[in-house]
Parts: sequence; C-alpha cells; structure tokens
Amino acid sequence: MITELQPEKENEIIAYSKPVIEPGVDMDKLIGTPHLFCRYCDTREGFTIVPLGNMTLQPDGRVTGYSNPNEGFWLPYEYGTVESEQAFAFVGAGNKFIPSSTWQQTFCEMPIGFYCGEPELPQKLCLVPNTQTANHTKIVYVVATCLRFYEKTVPKLVEELLAEGIEPSRIKVVVNGCEADDDRIIDGVSYAYSSHDAWELTALYEAPLRWQFDYAMLIHDTNQVYPGFRRKVENFNQHLPWDHLPATPMARCLLGLYSHDFLRRTNSFLKKIDGISKRDAIIAEVAGELLQRAKSVLVMGDPESNGGARQTEWRESADFFNSGTLRVRRVFPSINLHKFTHLDLTDAVSL
Repeated sequence: MITELQPEKENEIIAYSKPVIEPGVDMDKLIGTPHLFCRYCDTREGFTIVPLGNMTLQPDGRVTGYSNPNEGFWLPYEYGTVESEQAFAFVGAGNKFIPSSTWQQTFCEMPIGFYCGEPELPQKLCLVPNTQTANHTKIVYVVATCLRFYEKTVPKLVEELLAEGIEPSRIKVVVNGCEADDDRIIDGVSYAYSSHDAWELTALYEAPLRWQFDYAMLIHDTNQVYPGFRRKVENFNQHLPWDHLPATPMARCLLGLYSHDFLRRTNSFLKKIDGISKRDAIIAEVAGELLQRAKSVLVMGDPESNGGARQTEWRESADFFNSGTLRVRRVFPSINLHKFTHLDLTDAVSL
C-alpha cells in the first residue's frame, strides 16, 4: 500500500513515499480470487492502471471471466528470479505452453507482469484485487459551469442527476467567473459562486475548499446523463485510495472522480491558473496535466464490458442548445455520459 511518511506540510500538502516493488507473487491470495486485469503505466509522479477486464485464475490452470487468446491459461513459471511457487505465466490459448506474459513481482499487493511478445515487450500488466466501493464512501457530483450560461444549462442537468437517484445534497454546482465568492442552497443543491475563472478547472479548485467528500465526480454543464450513470460511476475498484479515476485513459475533458486529498494537493496549482484561456486549458487537459500529477490512477471501467476501460466515441453534430452553434456529441460509454463539444475553438467561449 502507499506508505505515509512523516507529514511534510506545505500548504497542508502531505508527502508520500513511493511504494516498494517486492519479489514474488502470493499465489495463495491470487488463485481462485477475482481480480481486475489491467495495463500498468508509469507516469511523471506515480502510475496509471487501465482495466482490460475481470478475471479469476482457477487452481487447474484455467482463466475464467476474461477471454483473450494471450491469456488462455496460466502455469507456474520456473525460469525467473523467484521460486516457481511465487511466479506464474499466462500462456496462449493456441499453443498452451509459450508464455505471453510472466509475473514475478508484487506492487501495492498487486501482482505485476511483463508482456513477452513484440512490440508489447516493455509494457507492464497488473492484477488488482477485487475490492468494491465501500458503502460509507462519500461521493459527490460537481457540475462545472459559468456565470453566463448556468441558468440555461444547469437545471436540466440537475433533473437528470436527480432522476438517477442522486440526492440533492450530493449535487454541487460551481459557477466560475463571478464578481465575488458566495455560497447558496437552491432546492437542496449547493451552489458555489466563484471569482476564480479557469473553466472546468475552477470546479476542481473550489470543490475541496467548499465541501467534504471522499471522491468528487466532475461533470460539465454541457453533459447529458443517461440511465445507469450513477451505478457505473459508483461501482469502482477501491483496492487503493486512488487520487484520480478518469472516465478515459487520458482523462479527456477532465471527466472522472477525484479524491479530496488529491484536489487539496493540487490546489496551489489550480489557484495559479486563474484566468487561463480556453485554448491553454484545453492544452493542459489533453496533455493529461492533472493525471500526470496524481500518484495513483485507476481508469474507470465499464461494468457492462466486464470492467474494461473504453475510449470516447464521436457521434453526430447538432445545435444542441439552440444557440446557433454546432456541437459534436462525444460519448463516454464507460459511465453513460454524453458531452456536446464545440467543433471550432473560436466558438469555445460561447454557448
């Protein structure tokens, strides 16, 4: 697990040590227990885990719950740096003996493997124990909007969130670009009026300062919620205290879950970018700047696709807000959420 050092407080930010990679795999804990099979990627300040699907290694060598020719079976691995009782290999469904990946290490109680084939050789894999979200985990839904448009866009979105069974007290609306900071409760929903002006990033800046939560789900006022959204958002693996659970592998549109602790740690950065242009905000988003600052990231998987992560899908263009501006529908299938994105950057500051 992530080990906490002596707190080195600077603006209430706590430093953490980097977890240690341990030799060997505890096969007794692994065999017969459901795990999330994932790609593992090192990032600038931590790591990102991208789910491929749920699987279970059975005692007789079968792999159940997940289907791919690379992971047809598993066998003890005898030729590595640890004893065969502490290592295994996945072998192909066709040959049943040539390894597709070997597993000899453990990181944060997660077995770590390496592909054996080209061009995947440098890539790492991991198995995350199947730890479901605890009932006491407090999740809030933070809607990012702006002073000019929130009265037109937010009411319908709030209705859609309420229809998902999300209580008004768990819906938080951040209105950026205001003359002064203010807090209001409207029909049980909290509204934070903020003089900070950094588009969706303002919502991430204000959320940990205004409210208490374990995780905040960021959505835009240009989103549309479809049935099943809440179930998919709140059904995530909680093996580690993740900093960030983005809705896509590169955290597109910043949509996803953020821990309160992570937002506090990045608060000074978010404060500094007050007044950032829409162009520069898009650059920071596409570069995955917040994702790269996180120490532990798990991409949100789709429970209807065996827990695997999914990319966004582009759909039709339409004048969704009847404003005279065309937008393209961008679908986030892992969480049943749609977003209407500007086709032209020159329109990005208008509705």
